[in-house]
Amino acid sequence: MGRKLNYAVAIAATAGAIYALGPAEVQRPLPTPTIAEVPDAAGVLVVDLVDGASEADLAQIEGLIGADLDWTHPLSIDEALAEGWVADMDDAAAALAGNPLVEVVEQSMQMEAYGFPNDPMYPKQWNMKAMGAPEGWANTARGKGVIVAVIDTGVSQVEDLKGTKMLEGATFVPGTSTAADDQGHGTHVAGTIAQTTNNGIGVAGIAPEATIMPVKVLSKWGFGTSSWIASGIDYAADNGADVINLSLGGGYSSVIHNAIKKARKKGVIVIAAAGNSGKRGVGYPGALEETIGVSATGPDGKLSFYSSYGKGVDIAAPGGDKRKAGGGILQNTIDGKGGSVYAEYQGTSMATPHVVGAAAILLSRGAPADQVERILLESAKGDGKWNEKYGYGSLDLVSAMSGVGTASGATKFFLGALFAFLVTQLASTTRMFQVASAGWAGFTAGGLFFLAYLPLPDFFLIEMLTRGLLDWPAVILGADWMHFPLWLSCLLPAAAAFTLGAFRETRAISLGLTAGLAAALFHGAATGALDPWWMPASFGAAWLGLNASICVLLSLGLAGAEKLEEEEARR
Repeated sequence: MGRKLNYAVAIAATAGAIYALGPAEVQRPLPTPTIAEVPDAAGVLVVDLVDGASEADLAQIEGLIGADLDWTHPLSIDEALAEGWVADMDDAAAALAGNPLVEVVEQSMQMEAYGFPNDPMYPKQWNMKAMGAPEGWANTARGKGVIVAVIDTGVSQVEDLKGTKMLEGATFVPGTSTAADDQGHGTHVAGTIAQTTNNGIGVAGIAPEATIMPVKVLSKWGFGTSSWIASGIDYAADNGADVINLSLGGGYSSVIHNAIKKARKKGVIVIAAAGNSGKRGVGYPGALEETIGVSATGPDGKLSFYSSYGKGVDIAAPGGDKRKAGGGILQNTIDGKGGSVYAEYQGTSMATPHVVGAAAILLSRGAPADQVERILLESAKGDGKWNEKYGYGSLDLVSAMSGVGTASGATKFFLGALFAFLVTQLASTTRMFQVASAGWAGFTAGGLFFLAYLPLPDFFLIEMLTRGLLDWPAVILGADWMHFPLWLSCLLPAAAAFTLGAFRETRAISLGLTAGLAAALFHGAATGALDPWWMPASFGAAWLGLNASICVLLSLGLAGAEKLEEEEARR
């Protein structure tokens, strides 16, 4: 009895340890934002009301400041962002201070764009090899199922983007009716992220299976106001974006910061350029705690001459150096004459989409959104310590993918095998049954993770075998499908227990599946790797924990049934 109690305690302790050993957050040095005072002058005032504010609420605010305000855009009414001309912005801001209907008030601010395979021009894309894109393409996911919002000058589907999935998107620039690009910057950025790849023309992109959501917030001159940009961020977060690319910036904007905070609460990853000042001092929103700030490197791997640096830089990525022959970032974009052109750009604007594309690859491999930043920073090429030029180092997609696919797989494999071993030991089953159950549990939880280290061909079946069972929908259907609640439940283990578990010949498989999924569900709840649809984070973790516990009970029942049949066979 004492030994069985010890095994029962060990099972409970193992489940508890999974939660206790969750990954720690990466420490990031950040600058203190300089909040510009609202000037004592006439101008455009931006008022961010509480979400869901009504026309009556807006009228109340207008009465307090003695001026007319309009919603910034019909698509952003639910976020209650309004703006208007006031005679004295300082007095108006003072009148709204502490008002429960108001989240943020500031003068309208101007931001700007930070820009200056068998694809025939791929050999000219030194940047793709530098950050490990070919290994990203070797992964069959390639960003599949991930929506990337390019919040910029718009995106036009030029010839080498025709095979890329593209949503309709939206524009927040007055005088424009679609999210089409009229400047070239946004299309170039989108190409780095998801240019149609291996199509026999042009150049390549990092995550060619990702879906681009074009959001136009910058005019054809490359400038946009803080209200346009905040509205674009709100739109992207409300319409399913998984990652936001912000290759733009300027001074600190409370309105933009507020929009980014809301996006982060919805699980959206926000990646932004550090700026092109060529000196210490990172621009906003790249310097925010809620964004991943990106500095730029040239073909030699060193910080580009134009790149801003300092607190707020989290990682470096290829941004180009056109002073060197072929040193820019080559992509397909509009030519301003109704056609397209393959052009080299440079800037932290060009560095940012490299990190965005890498994030899309990681998400499509099943990495949890709240761990992508940690994975990118911890896997970056460097000494593991932060510095003001490169943050935690240069982007390394190969190491980042290894961190998702093998380290996590190895952990889950071990936990699954351990769960099965403890359960079968508790029931005192035969050693052969224990070993078989542990093997199946390890495979179910973490897959044959070690295959990733072997020089194997890029076959769909091999990709499946290297992943745990819960990851399979991400490979087959797209990243989001692995978070379907019924898939993340005890439904499949229960079916296996009452079918395969009814026969001694397949009972080890059934027990391995139930114990392995118990371990995977506990691990997903502890690390945030599994995020069931339609559920708040706390409820989602409770759902996973409850179903994992039921899986443990099912495996205990199977182990008990096996023990009874073993004893019966010995009589």
